[in-house]
Amino acid sequence: MDQFFKQLFSNLPKEQPLPAGLYTYHTPPEAPEQFRLHLRIEPNGEGVLIINASTVLHLNQTGTEFAYYLMQGKSEEEIIQLATKRFNADRDTIANDLAAFHQLLKDIIRKPDQVPEANYGLEISTELKDISAPYQLHCCLTLRKESLKENSSTVPSGELDTDAWRAIISKANDAGIPHLVFYGGEPTIREDLIDLLLYCEELGLVTGLVSSCRKMQSPDYLNAILTSGLDHLMVPIDPTDDVQNEAVEKILSNDLYTCIGLVIAAETDFRSLIDAYIAKGANAFSLLPADETAFPTYLRASDYVEQAGSTLVMDLPFPTELQPLVALRNQIFLSKPEREFIQLIVSPNGELISPAPFNTQLGNILTEKWEVLWNRRYQK
Repeated sequence: MDQFFKQLFSNLPKEQPLPAGLYTYHTPPEAPEQFRLHLRIEPNGEGVLIINASTVLHLNQTGTEFAYYLMQGKSEEEIIQLATKRFNADRDTIANDLAAFHQLLKDIIRKPDQVPEANYGLEISTELKDISAPYQLHCCLTLRKESLKENSSTVPSGELDTDAWRAIISKANDAGIPHLVFYGGEPTIREDLIDLLLYCEELGLVTGLVSSCRKMQSPDYLNAILTSGLDHLMVPIDPTDDVQNEAVEKILSNDLYTCIGLVIAAETDFRSLIDAYIAKGANAFSLLPADETAFPTYLRASDYVEQAGSTLVMDLPFPTELQPLVALRNQIFLSKPEREFIQLIVSPNGELISPAPFNTQLGNILTEKWEVLWNRRYQK
C-alpha cells in the first residue's frame, strides 16, 4: 500500500471508546496532497464523513472506526489490531476492509466530479429517528422566479437577508448537518448566492444547487459558480428550451456533478432524452410524472435511467412551482415515517419543516435554538 495516509499525525493517542460528536482533520500545510475530513459520530457508533467539503460518506460502525482512527493518527497496523479486537473479526477480513476503505477515500479525494453522497458498508443499521441531526438541509432562498425583476415589489417581505442565511448555515454546521441544498423559486436571482456558497465551503459543508442555469450563460457568473465550492447541481430542464440547453452544455463540460431534472409525460420519448443528456455528460437524473396518466411512462423512465448506466436521484428538492408534481410522485413512492427527519426544509422566512407528505412544523431555525427545534420532532 502506498504512503498516501502516512500524511496523518504521527503522535498516536491511546485507545479510547468512540465518543459521539464532531471531529475535524486537515492535512499539515507541508503535505504534498491536501485534504480535509469532517466526521460526525452517532451515539450508536455509525457516522457521516465529509471529504474535502465535496462528498458525504455514510459509514457503518466499521467504517466510522476506520475514519476516526485515521483522523487520530493511528497506523494501519494499530487500526487492524483495534478493529479485530472490537469486532471479534479475523485479521484478514479487517485488513481487506481497511484497504478497501483507504482506496475509496483516495478515489474521492483525487477524482473531481464525485457523487455528493455515498455509503460505505452494505447496511447502515441506524435507527433514523435517533440520529443526532438531519443528513440534508434544503434551503429555499426565495420564492421569486426568473420572470420577476430583482427589485420587483412582489418580492416577499419575509425573505431573509444574507446575514440571516449565514447565521442559519453556521447553526446547521454546528449541529453537524453535512449537506445543504439551495433552491427556490430561482436561487440565482439572489445576489448573495455566491457568497453563501463560499461561506459553506469555508465551513467544510457539501453544497448543492437547484437552478434553471439560465444565468450561467454568462461566463463570469458560470466561473463564479464553478469556483464557489459548489459540489453538485440539479437542473429542472425544459428539453425544448434552447437557451437553457446551451447553458447546461457549458456546465456539463466542466467537472461539476450535474443531475438533470425531467418531467415525464405519457407521450415522452424518455429513452432518447436520457441518452442525449448522458452523452453530453450528465451524471444523474431526477424525474417527476407530469400527471396521473404519466405514471406508467414515469416508472419505465426511472428503470431506464439505471439500465442506461446512470443514477436515479430521489432526495433533491424541485422548485416550489413543481411541488404538485412531487406530491404526485409521492403517491407512487410512499415515504416511510422513520425517514421523515433525515432531510429538513428551511423556508425563505426561516421556518423549519419536514418534507411532504409529513410537513411537520418545527419552528424557526433563525430565532430558536437548534436543540429545541430538533427535540420538537418527538412532540408531533
